[in-house]
Amino acid sequence: MLPAKMVLYESSNAKCFKWKSLVESSISDASMGRGNFLHNTYERVSHFEEVAEFISRQVLEIKCDIETQKLSSDTDYACHLVFKLSQKCHGLQCPVKVQDLLHRKNKEFQYIYFRSPRFVYLQGNGRVPKYRADGLMEVIVWEFNSGNNDHVPMSLKLRCYEGNMSGLIVYGIEFRPT
Repeated sequence: MLPAKMVLYESSNAKCFKWKSLVESSISDASMGRGNFLHNTYERVSHFEEVAEFISRQVLEIKCDIETQKLSSDTDYACHLVFKLSQKCHGLQCPVKVQDLLHRKNKEFQYIYFRSPRFVYLQGNGRVPKYRADGLMEVIVWEFNSGNNDHVPMSLKLRCYEGNMSGLIVYGIEFRPT
Protein backbone atom coordinates (compact mmCIF):
# COMPACT_ATOMS: atom_id res chain seq x y z
CA MET A 1 0.00 0.00 0.00
CA LEU A 2 1.28 3.47 -0.90
CA PRO A 3 -0.21 6.73 0.45
CA ALA A 4 -1.42 9.50 -1.89
CA LYS A 5 1.66 11.61 -1.12
CA MET A 6 3.87 8.94 -2.73
CA VAL A 7 1.83 8.31 -5.89
CA LEU A 8 0.09 11.51 -6.98
CA TYR A 9 2.00 13.64 -9.45
CA GLU A 10 1.44 17.33 -10.24
CA SER A 11 2.73 18.06 -13.73
CA SER A 12 2.10 21.80 -13.58
CA ASN A 13 2.61 24.63 -11.13
CA ALA A 14 -1.15 24.96 -10.78
CA LYS A 15 -2.42 23.65 -7.48
CA CYS A 16 -4.36 20.52 -8.42
CA PHE A 17 -5.33 19.37 -4.94
CA LYS A 18 -5.02 20.35 -1.33
CA TRP A 19 -3.42 18.10 1.24
CA LYS A 20 -5.38 17.32 4.39
CA SER A 21 -4.48 15.26 7.40
CA LEU A 22 -6.73 12.26 7.92
CA VAL A 23 -7.95 13.79 11.20
CA GLU A 24 -8.83 17.07 9.42
CA SER A 25 -10.68 15.16 6.72
CA SER A 26 -12.55 13.10 9.33
CA ILE A 27 -13.53 16.18 11.32
CA SER A 28 -14.81 17.78 8.13
CA ASP A 29 -16.97 14.69 7.56
CA ALA A 30 -18.27 14.84 11.12
CA SER A 31 -19.24 18.50 10.73
CA MET A 32 -21.21 17.57 7.59
CA GLY A 33 -23.33 15.04 9.45
CA ARG A 34 -21.14 12.00 8.86
CA GLY A 35 -19.83 11.67 12.40
CA ASN A 36 -19.84 7.88 12.32
CA PHE A 37 -16.90 8.03 9.95
CA LEU A 38 -14.77 9.78 12.57
CA HIS A 39 -15.42 7.25 15.32
CA ASN A 40 -15.90 3.99 13.44
CA THR A 41 -13.41 4.35 10.64
CA TYR A 42 -10.46 6.44 11.80
CA GLU A 43 -8.60 3.52 13.35
CA ARG A 44 -9.14 1.30 10.30
CA VAL A 45 -7.82 3.87 7.77
CA SER A 46 -5.16 5.50 9.93
CA HIS A 47 -2.42 3.99 7.74
CA PHE A 48 -3.25 6.86 5.35
CA GLU A 49 -1.83 9.88 7.22
CA GLU A 50 -2.58 12.51 4.57
CA VAL A 51 -5.17 12.60 1.83
CA ALA A 52 -5.43 14.72 -1.32
CA GLU A 53 -8.68 16.51 -2.15
CA PHE A 54 -8.94 17.56 -5.77
CA ILE A 55 -9.84 21.19 -6.35
CA SER A 56 -10.78 21.55 -9.99
CA ARG A 57 -8.87 19.37 -12.42
CA GLN A 58 -9.76 17.03 -15.24
CA VAL A 59 -6.53 15.01 -14.99
CA LEU A 60 -5.08 12.88 -12.23
CA GLU A 61 -1.55 11.50 -12.69
CA ILE A 62 -0.17 8.57 -10.73
CA LYS A 63 3.57 7.84 -10.82
CA CYS A 64 5.61 5.54 -8.63
CA ASP A 65 8.07 2.67 -8.57
CA ILE A 66 6.58 -0.41 -6.95
CA GLU A 67 9.20 -2.23 -4.86
CA THR A 68 8.62 -5.87 -5.72
CA GLN A 69 10.63 -7.29 -2.81
CA LYS A 70 7.56 -6.53 -0.68
CA LEU A 71 5.40 -8.60 -3.07
CA SER A 72 5.27 -12.27 -4.04
CA SER A 73 7.49 -12.93 -7.06
CA ASP A 74 6.00 -13.58 -10.48
CA THR A 75 2.45 -12.86 -9.30
CA ASP A 76 -0.35 -10.87 -10.96
CA TYR A 77 -1.45 -7.84 -8.92
CA ALA A 78 -4.26 -5.30 -9.16
CA CYS A 79 -3.71 -1.67 -8.13
CA HIS A 80 -6.72 -0.34 -6.25
CA LEU A 81 -7.14 3.43 -6.02
CA VAL A 82 -8.55 4.07 -2.53
CA PHE A 83 -10.78 7.16 -2.33
CA LYS A 84 -13.96 8.79 -1.16
CA LEU A 85 -16.14 11.55 -2.57
CA SER A 86 -16.68 14.68 -0.49
CA GLN A 87 -20.09 16.23 0.06
CA LYS A 88 -19.01 18.97 -2.38
CA CYS A 89 -18.49 16.48 -5.22
CA HIS A 90 -21.28 16.82 -7.76
CA GLY A 91 -19.50 15.40 -10.81
CA LEU A 92 -17.74 12.19 -11.69
CA GLN A 93 -20.93 10.60 -13.02
CA CYS A 94 -19.26 9.63 -16.30
CA PRO A 95 -16.46 7.18 -16.95
CA VAL A 96 -12.85 8.31 -16.54
CA LYS A 97 -10.25 7.21 -19.10
CA VAL A 98 -7.11 5.54 -17.70
CA GLN A 99 -4.02 5.52 -19.91
CA ASP A 100 -0.75 3.73 -19.15
CA LEU A 101 1.86 6.37 -20.06
CA LEU A 102 4.72 3.85 -20.15
CA HIS A 103 2.99 1.80 -22.86
CA ARG A 104 1.58 4.51 -25.12
CA LYS A 105 2.42 2.63 -28.31
CA ASN A 106 -0.25 0.00 -27.78
CA LYS A 107 -2.89 2.76 -27.40
CA GLU A 108 -4.90 0.62 -25.02
CA PHE A 109 -6.81 2.22 -22.19
CA GLN A 110 -9.36 1.40 -19.54
CA TYR A 111 -12.42 3.19 -18.24
CA ILE A 112 -13.17 3.45 -14.55
CA TYR A 113 -16.05 4.93 -12.59
CA PHE A 114 -15.84 6.81 -9.29
CA ARG A 115 -19.60 6.45 -8.82
CA SER A 116 -21.47 3.28 -9.68
CA PRO A 117 -23.35 3.91 -12.93
CA ARG A 118 -27.07 3.23 -13.12
CA PHE A 119 -26.61 1.43 -16.41
CA VAL A 120 -23.33 -0.26 -17.12
CA TYR A 121 -22.15 -0.23 -20.71
CA LEU A 122 -18.52 -1.18 -20.23
CA GLN A 123 -17.42 -2.33 -23.68
CA GLY A 124 -15.36 -5.01 -21.97
CA ASN A 125 -12.86 -2.70 -20.25
CA GLY A 126 -14.70 -0.68 -17.60
CA ARG A 127 -14.32 -0.92 -13.86
CA VAL A 128 -16.79 0.16 -11.20
CA PRO A 129 -15.99 1.18 -7.62
CA LYS A 130 -16.62 -1.01 -4.61
CA TYR A 131 -17.28 -0.02 -1.02
CA ARG A 132 -14.75 -1.23 1.53
CA ALA A 133 -15.32 -2.30 5.11
CA ASP A 134 -13.49 0.83 6.34
CA GLY A 135 -16.06 3.18 4.76
CA LEU A 136 -13.90 4.17 1.79
CA MET A 137 -14.23 3.13 -1.85
CA GLU A 138 -11.80 1.52 -4.27
CA VAL A 139 -11.52 0.90 -7.98
CA ILE A 140 -8.90 -1.06 -9.93
CA VAL A 141 -6.84 1.32 -12.07
CA TRP A 142 -4.02 -0.97 -13.27
CA GLU A 143 -2.76 -4.53 -13.25
CA PHE A 144 0.80 -5.88 -13.46
CA ASN A 145 2.97 -8.91 -12.85
CA SER A 146 5.65 -8.55 -10.19
CA GLY A 147 8.09 -10.68 -12.22
CA ASN A 148 11.58 -11.07 -10.85
CA ASN A 149 12.60 -7.39 -11.00
CA ASP A 150 13.52 -5.10 -8.10
CA HIS A 151 10.78 -2.64 -9.02
CA VAL A 152 7.94 -2.08 -11.48
CA PRO A 153 7.39 1.48 -12.74
CA MET A 154 3.80 2.76 -12.88
CA SER A 155 2.75 5.93 -14.71
CA LEU A 156 -0.96 6.47 -15.31
CA LYS A 157 -3.06 9.38 -16.51
CA LEU A 158 -6.73 9.48 -15.53
CA ARG A 159 -8.78 11.96 -17.57
CA CYS A 160 -12.32 13.09 -16.87
CA TYR A 161 -13.96 14.34 -20.08
CA GLU A 162 -17.19 15.64 -18.55
CA GLY A 163 -16.80 18.07 -15.66
CA ASN A 164 -13.83 17.77 -13.33
CA MET A 165 -12.61 15.77 -10.34
CA SER A 166 -13.42 18.41 -7.73
CA GLY A 167 -14.32 16.72 -4.43
CA LEU A 168 -12.45 13.48 -5.14
CA ILE A 169 -10.39 12.60 -2.05
CA VAL A 170 -7.54 10.18 -2.76
CA TYR A 171 -6.11 8.12 0.11
CA GLY A 172 -3.61 6.04 -1.83
CA ILE A 173 -3.03 2.86 -3.82
CA GLU A 174 -3.28 -0.71 -2.53
CA PHE A 175 -1.75 -3.70 -4.30
CA ARG A 176 -3.44 -7.09 -4.02
CA PRO A 177 -2.95 -10.38 -5.89
CA THR A 178 -5.63 -11.04 -8.51
